[in-house]
Parts: sequence; structure tokens; C-alpha cells
Amino acid sequence: MSGKRLRALLLPGALSRLLILFLVLGSLALVRTLPGLRGEPAHAASPVTLSVSGMSATIGNGIFTVKFNSSGTGYSLVWQGKELIGPAKGFYSSINGGTGFSPTQLTVVTNTSSLVDIAYISSWGELHYVVRSGVSGLYSYFLATGIGTVGEFRTLYRVDGSIFRTGYNGAETAIAFPTLSQIQSATVLQDSTYQLSDGTIYTKYDAATYLMSQDLLHGVYGNGYGVWLISPSHEYNNGGPLKQDLTVHVDSSNGDAVVLNMLISAHFGTPEVTIPNGKLFGPWFVYFNNGSISDAQAQATLQQQQWPYSWLSNPAYPLNRATVTGSLRLADGRPAAGAQITLAQPGGDVYAQGAGYIFTTVADASGNFTLRQVRPGSYSLYAWANGGSIGDITDQYELDNVNVTGTSTSLGTLTWTPVRYSILLWQIGTADRKAAEFRLGNLPRQYGLWNQVPANLTYTIGSSTPANNWYYAQTAVGTWNVNFSVSQSYSGDAHLTVALAGMTRTAAVTVRVNGTAIGSYPAYTNDAAIYRSANQSGYYHLMTFTFPASLLKIGTNTVAFAMTSVSSGGGAMYDTIKLEVGPQVTGGSTASPTPTPTAASSGSTCRVSYSVTSQWPGGFTASITLTNSGTTTINGWTLTFVFSAGQTVTQGWNATFSQQGSQVSASSLSYNATLAPGASTTLGFNGTWTTTNPAPASFTLNGQSCALS
Repeated sequence: MSGKRLRALLLPGALSRLLILFLVLGSLALVRTLPGLRGEPAHAASPVTLSVSGMSATIGNGIFTVKFNSSGTGYSLVWQGKELIGPAKGFYSSINGGTGFSPTQLTVVTNTSSLVDIAYISSWGELHYVVRSGVSGLYSYFLATGIGTVGEFRTLYRVDGSIFRTGYNGAETAIAFPTLSQIQSATVLQDSTYQLSDGTIYTKYDAATYLMSQDLLHGVYGNGYGVWLISPSHEYNNGGPLKQDLTVHVDSSNGDAVVLNMLISAHFGTPEVTIPNGKLFGPWFVYFNNGSISDAQAQATLQQQQWPYSWLSNPAYPLNRATVTGSLRLADGRPAAGAQITLAQPGGDVYAQGAGYIFTTVADASGNFTLRQVRPGSYSLYAWANGGSIGDITDQYELDNVNVTGTSTSLGTLTWTPVRYSILLWQIGTADRKAAEFRLGNLPRQYGLWNQVPANLTYTIGSSTPANNWYYAQTAVGTWNVNFSVSQSYSGDAHLTVALAGMTRTAAVTVRVNGTAIGSYPAYTNDAAIYRSANQSGYYHLMTFTFPASLLKIGTNTVAFAMTSVSSGGGAMYDTIKLEVGPQVTGGSTASPTPTPTAASSGSTCRVSYSVTSQWPGGFTASITLTNSGTTTINGWTLTFVFSAGQTVTQGWNATFSQQGSQVSASSLSYNATLAPGASTTLGFNGTWTTTNPAPASFTLNGQSCALS
């Protein structure tokens, strides 16, 4: 060290303090340039640079450099000195599986030292790429001007498969990719589905998720590198809260690791969509880091907090958003606790929508709901049951002409009057448009589950349970009998409601009451859900079979569901089935029935211990110990609870976690599904929080309340 530098470090008094202050402020300035990370090297906020040559462009910001060719394809990404695309196909847009974006113009929208926005323009519309100073990732958005009607519209981020060997999504943290040689020597079972030489099966459909509740973050990682897709909002996707789509996979032809951004798709039964001119998709964020999942989760939280992005100025992307609030109650006085609340376009079937924008949330235990960051416009408000205390309600609520303006729109107290009858004889499952409470329905997605379903079964009301004795789908020729007893005769009509969570391929089912046929399932359009690894839902269908109540007899009765034909991998996926008799009631009646409990076993009780084991700004780790404190064995369980401060689950273990709005469900795995009396199991998760992180106030196990310890 030179004498001058040494004397500078030893300066006394105010000058020394000034030097220390300068060093501290400099360090803080550097920290402020970081993209909210843990585990990534520090980056100084270098200016963004743009170089354009004809229709080719190169953008860099000191953290990474990305190059685009004249087709608008990103063919090179160098992050921290490492080429991450290499031989892979790179970044591009596609419609219906083709790559023909074919831009005719490259426009520089913004070119400053802090932000560069370029747009490749074709007959489809404008594909924008945005790079910001100090941010380790690439923003993108698409303004449609001529796409028309499509079954699939997406952007893809294909990177070097020799680097990125593992995938991540909101349901699974470590999706192992087979090598290209393993795939090429495998047996092809169906599209993108392979039985490897060791007998294991790899399919991209196992990595699907529910977009609005699970897909804030997905990506690929390996060898110290990660490429992640962060979607702070899914308002522009089709299908609403039950929409499922693909996330990550390995390409079978060249071994590329593929990060998918499915903007519109017909996967899992959603129909084609006519995209109007002027619709804006995105922005989404493609994040680059050192492969740390926790860092990517923290970045996803940061991006979500910044939505809508203030740096984007476009008439199709309003920054002034509204909060829509209200309270929904049933006409019989019950709050619509846990109901799925959705703003979409008029027309009734949210799953078939996609031309407009969709916003959704889950009502709290009192039926109150809040929808945030809603674009101004005219909507219809929809609601349907998510199980729980209103799990007997199979009707859908709809309120048209909801005009969202300003910063807040209050809808006040709304009354939902579903069709109900005075006596509920029995119900199997709970109305939530999913098959998660049934056997095999709580397992992770996996090819071939339908082969584990028996062709024939008998379900006895009062002793059988959904988790043990009714399967997620009826998938083989045979008969499922529901046996039950009645102690009196009934006049008038009886009403058998069958809610299907999905219908795959051709499945012919005839329904009989004590041997008399009362109807058959319609030939619904194939939703492809069952053979593409979905075991909770596809395209929802609701049927009511009305028949003379005189068909019921005092004593033992049987309702039979006879499947006479079904294609391989097809079947009927169940949401709930209920049988009602008596006159119709319109709410408020003292004769309102109580739904049949769906506990795992008669008389079972439970105890839950919840603790936050680690917490940091914006994130935390929690542990849950579940104990069977009853006297009978629990075979298969789903534990549910509600966050009260906007927390979200990002990664879980020892259970299959799912979240819709504030409500979280954790379902047993094969190795901890059975809990003998006194036995316990521990599960846990990582989550995010904002201002506070209170513990859930209550827990329910298979519909029964648990004691807290």
C-alpha cells in the first residue's frame, strides 16, 4: 500500500468520518441496484446499450447480453460471461405449434440508459423485448393486432439442455429431465410421453399447473445457472381460475430445456379463442440467476409487488387500476365462505373465455372478497363453491353489468339464491369443481393413474368415505353403485345432481335408480385431462337428473353409474354427487339441509401445531405437525387453512400444496396418507408475505375442524 493511500486511511476527525460515510453510501447505492436477490452476485447498474443492424438487435446492461436475429428470435444470451442458449432454439413466439411469427419491421420504442424497449412487428402484432438497467432479466409483452382465432399462442425460452437439467414450477421443485439419448431410446406412449428404459415415465404434462393459483414462477436450472419465467398477473390468459397449462419440459428432438409461456391454449379442454385486436398480453419477466430457487422466488415476489409496471406507457396497459370489494351471502343466511369469485366477460362459462381480461380471488370465511389491480371496464361477476361450509351448492352465481371505474368499486352485500330442495338425502364429495378429495385425486400429476381405478365398486352412504372409497374418475367399463337407506317414502320428484370435474374422450354412462334408468351422460367434448396427467379437473359439467321420488323405497336403495364404453385413458372425472327430494326452497327456509360430512373416518378428530421456523423480508418457512387425535385411522387426508394477510405458498414438502386466493390445501402423499390414532406427520412450506405474517386462525382436516396446539 502506498504512503498516500495509508495516510488517507489514517486521517483523523471529520475527514475520516466523511471518508467512512462516503464508503457506506457507495455500498448502499450498489445494493439499491440489485434486483432484490439473495444468492446472486452483486451487479452495478450499468447503462443499457442497444445496437441495431437492419432487423437484428443486441441489448446489454452489464449483467447480460441478448441478441436477436431478423426473425425476432433471441439466439444468444450471455449471462455473467456464460452462453446460456448455445445450440438451443432460443427465444421466440409461436401460434398453433408453428414458429411463423415472420416480422417485417423492427421498431425501437425506447432507447435510454435506463431502459430499452424494442418491438418486432408482424401481421400477428408487436412482440416487445425490454431490458432495464441493473435488472438481471428480460421483460416482454405482446400487443395483438391480427392473430385471429387460435388454439395456442405462446412464447418460448429454449436454452442449452446440457446446462439446465432440472425444472421447477409452483407444484414441484425438482423436475428431473431425461437426457436426449434416454428419450430417443424410450418407448413412446403418446405425444410428449415416454417410458424410459428403466421403466419410469417422463411426460411434459406432469409439469402442468393451475395458472392463476400456482404459476407465479416456473423455470429451469442447473450447473449454477437458472432461467425463470415470472408472471405477476395472469389477467390476460384464457380459462380463468381453473385453467391448467404446461410450464417446463425437455425437447425430445434436440434436448433443449424449454420454459413455456402459454398465453392462450386449448389444453385441458379450453376451446379456441378469438383474440381481439388491441389486446395486450403481459408483461412477463424472464429472470436469469445462479440457479437458486429461493432467489427466484424472492424475485417473483418483488415483481408481483411492482405490478402493474410503472415503466410501461401504453394505452392498452392502464396503470390506474381499481380494487373491487363486496360480500356474498346465500339466501339461507350462510356466508359464501371460500367461494371462488371471478370478474370476466358476460356469458356464464368462464372456462371458455379468453378474449377479454379475467380477475379472480377467494372469499373469506365471512363471504367478503377483494379483487385487486382490476382494469377499468365492464364485467360480469361469477361465484361458485370451493367446498367447505357451502360445499353443497352446485349452482353458479352471476351478476352482470359490473362497471369498474376509478380506484375502488364497492358492490355491497350480494345475495346468492341457488336452486335447492328441502331434503338432502346424501352427498359424495364437495362442490369445488375438483376431484382432489377423492382417491388418487390428491396425488401429484402422473401418467397412468386411470389404470389404478377399479371397474366396479360399492359406496355405502354412512360408512364409505370419499378419500378411500370413491375415485377421482370412473375410467373402466363397469358399475359404481351407491347404496343408501331411507326410512320413509317420498312424493313428487327427486333430483340427482352430478357435477363432473372433467370428461375425457368418449365415456358412456347410464344412471339407474333401483334398476330403472333415469338418464345418461351427454357425449361431452374430450378435454384430454385424464390421459394428460390431470387428476383434479378438466372441463367442468353440471347435470341434474330429475325422476319420480316413488322410485325410492323404504330400506336399502341403489343408484348405479354404469359405464358401458370408454376409450383408453378416458373417463368421467367427478366433482360431487348429491341426491335431494322435497319441494324447492329459495333460501331462508328452516328446512335447509346440512351437507353430509365427508370426514376421512367416522368420529375422527385432529390436532395441528403451526410454527414459522424462519422468516426474512418478504419470505418465510413454516412447519405444520398434524396429529390424529381420534380413535380411528385416517386413510387419506386434505388439510385446509386460510391466510389472512395475503401470504402465498411457493414451495411445499411432505404434502401436495395448492392455493386459491387465501385458501391453502395440503393433501397427503402415498407415504403419509394413513395416520393411525395418535400418529403424527410433519409437513412444511416456503411462502411469501408483505406487511404482516400471522398464523392461520383455524385448520380443517377432510372437512372437520382441528384443535390447535
